[in-house]
Amino acid sequence: MSKQETIIVLNRLMKFIESLPSNQYDTFINGGGKIQFIEAKPKSHLQFEKLRDKIQREAEKEEYVESLLKKYSKKDLVSFCEYINITTGKRDTKEILYKKISCFFSMMERRVHEIDPLERIASILREFENVKEVREYLLREETVKKKTDLMSLAKCLEVHVTQKQTKQEIFDRIVESVEGSRMKGKAIREKV
Repeated sequence: MSKQETIIVLNRLMKFIESLPSNQYDTFINGGGKIQFIEAKPKSHLQFEKLRDKIQREAEKEEYVESLLKKYSKKDLVSFCEYINITTGKRDTKEILYKKISCFFSMMERRVHEIDPLERIASILREFENVKEVREYLLREETVKKKTDLMSLAKCLEVHVTQKQTKQEIFDRIVESVEGSRMKGKAIREKV
């Protein structure tokens, strides 16, 4: 054990001993108690089930769901979303996760795709079989007629684009990425 690790262990031990009530401290000093290591476990399925049940029972409004979920870290929220089969993105903020969870439990009148139409388009694009279908759909879609809309869609799809690129270049990158991700997924499935 290094000197730094020893210092960390001793500091934690000292904090634990300082937190003991005086009667437990006296018992420990006189040899009547022991310190036991119990590994802290990540959020378990049982905790997720309890949270899910509590949201289903009690949450009637999005604000209430948010207040229930505020105490959890983003990592915990992502794990909870995975547990209840909600798709998340790397760039999802806690607020977006709150909305996705609220929508999942049908507490809002609108669905996720109505909250963010670009998210709806992104999920539709992932379903197409070839580049031609993707191009035709994007050309018909009114929501992504402007360059800024295409840049936002690229962000939803986690496609790197820059402001310097033309509208056509961004359009092409989006089409290529959808086809590329489909090909990667197909290759992975074939290997398995």
